[in-house]
Amino acid sequence: MILTGTPYHRVICTTGWAAAEFERIGAGNVVRVPLGVDLDTFSPRAGTIRSRYAGEGEILLVHCGRLSAEKKPQRSLTTLATLRAAGLPARLVVAGEGPLRSRLDRRAARAGLPVTFAGFLPGRADLAALLASADVAIAPGPAETFGLAALEALACGTPVVVSAESALPEVVGEAGASVPGEDLAAGVRAVLARPEPARRAAARARAEQYDWGTATRGFLAAHGTVERRRAA
Repeated sequence: MILTGTPYHRVICTTGWAAAEFERIGAGNVVRVPLGVDLDTFSPRAGTIRSRYAGEGEILLVHCGRLSAEKKPQRSLTTLATLRAAGLPARLVVAGEGPLRSRLDRRAARAGLPVTFAGFLPGRADLAALLASADVAIAPGPAETFGLAALEALACGTPVVVSAESALPEVVGEAGASVPGEDLAAGVRAVLARPEPARRAAARARAEQYDWGTATRGFLAAHGTVERRRAA
């Protein structure tokens, strides 16, 4: 790790979680600059396609991400199964593709879980409409160093339940819930217990702390520091 960091003038990390390993080994060239989100495209006004996936009185969950082993997408299915077993009328939409797609599809079918695999959504407006339509987004991956999909959900006014083992608790803050382990159902229930207007407003307010203007200025400042060192 130290050999990875030392050849560079700056190592830019988007979260404290991502920077922790560099700091643990004493790397002195780490700069923290969070990413940003398109607050215009991803907004509570993105439109709704809720009726495609959930009926009246049902809870709509969304999982957005690559369906690969390190992302732990099976945790979202486990969460849905727990909620259904407890009597909650929850449904799940999975947006994304990856090598685990077929396996997850078979698992959902065997368990009789109401899961819609929407595949990869190429249009950002389509993704924003899905995120804005959901009650809760799930980001279960334990190795996320930032979690842009979760931030996009927050910008759409949708709270996010995340893995406590990742950088996402740092990004989501009080606008969602973080849960350790394989089953995030407790976090979903905690979020749903909050009044809907309040939880949606909190999600959007959190996302507004991560605008792209602030991110761009941070990256340019880090680059400028390197240029000044070269000039010196």
